[in-house]
Amino acid sequence: MLKRLIIKMRESIWFIPSFYSVLASLLSLATVLIDTTFNAEVKDYIPSYLRTSVDLAQTILGTISGALLTMTTITFSTIMVVLTMYSSQFSPRTLQTFLNAPSTQRVLGLFMGGFVYSILSLLFMRKQSITHEVISASVAVFLAVVCLAFFAYFIHKVGTSIQVSRLIRELVEDVLRTIESNQAIVNEDPVVTTNEKPSLSTDYSRVTEFKSTTFGYVQYIHFDALREWAEKNDAVIDVTTPIGSFAGTETTLATVYHQQTLPETDLSAHFKIGVERSTLQDIEYGIEKISEIGLRTLSPGINDPNTAVRCIHSLGEVLQCASRLPGGMTVTYTKENRPSLIVPRFSFKDYLYAAYSQMSFYGRQDASVLNAMLDSLLYIARARSSCEATLYDVRRISEYVWNRFDHSFFEALDTEKLVEKQQTLRLLTSAK
Repeated sequence: MLKRLIIKMRESIWFIPSFYSVLASLLSLATVLIDTTFNAEVKDYIPSYLRTSVDLAQTILGTISGALLTMTTITFSTIMVVLTMYSSQFSPRTLQTFLNAPSTQRVLGLFMGGFVYSILSLLFMRKQSITHEVISASVAVFLAVVCLAFFAYFIHKVGTSIQVSRLIRELVEDVLRTIESNQAIVNEDPVVTTNEKPSLSTDYSRVTEFKSTTFGYVQYIHFDALREWAEKNDAVIDVTTPIGSFAGTETTLATVYHQQTLPETDLSAHFKIGVERSTLQDIEYGIEKISEIGLRTLSPGINDPNTAVRCIHSLGEVLQCASRLPGGMTVTYTKENRPSLIVPRFSFKDYLYAAYSQMSFYGRQDASVLNAMLDSLLYIARARSSCEATLYDVRRISEYVWNRFDHSFFEALDTEKLVEKQQTLRLLTSAK
């Protein structure tokens, strides 16, 4: 449950601003207590230039609260403009990249927190009950200066976020983090990768299917919880709906092989299903987002093949790292050398197809697109981690991509350069 809560908070825009608002409320309560109840005890420790009269404090708090509310409104409006631009020019799938960025949420949180502090402090700032100088206004001024600095940072953040090169890099780094986390799971000692699923029907007399309670895309699977449950109940869980797949209300998420009666537990609770796919565990979705930016730039309305070339080069780095991940079935074994969890995973050839299939079709008349694809495949083939199976997949996808392009649109110089790279790629992928 804690893991699911953390994931939900990570995907929501309200959590960090709400947390900052709660902190601001506590700070307001603390300063009000100092100004009213504990003023005599702390008066000697606070410099005189930080204390103001109640009338001046009311003026300062009222001014700051109005200014921060205006800055919050401007920030929200700016976010909406950026989201509209992301959706129209880049891809609707990239909206969460900007919206869920910690920097964006922290700026909103600071503005909202500063406003909450100012308005709450103003509520308790009453001349009839406070006859001495107070510090609430000085704290509000400090918060206003901090908010102003973060506002300048936010403007800089927006200016760099709308640069497509920065967006592509952020997407690549996001996918690389997902690859690294998947690699850590595969590298665990009890996990074995195989091309064929172990035979379980002969060893277990009972089979129970757990179906989805809702519909959407499988965003996250709590593998550790599934493994612990399987070991505890002497059962084997076969995950039949992998990460990124669409699940309906009649879709079987997992099949459990067991001998004894199972406790009344809904394993579907360990599957997080949402409206959109997520890059928390879904490598293919991260590749799809980068590829879609390239597809948008190849459309006649935008016609920016250089951005598509940049996307393809970035995909080369992602695919090179993804080539280290084994595909097929990952089987987790117990200490007694008994299988407990079976998880299907995408193979390297699946990632290659997701990266190049659509872009090779919509850019089939552009020599620069094919040239970039060959460059990215050459980069993968020349990597030290490329094994024989990786080179075989690279060779297959290179032939697939080459045949999809319409070479009648290429000039002789284009063809000469492309053929040279194609021959180099064939030589590299056939050498091992």
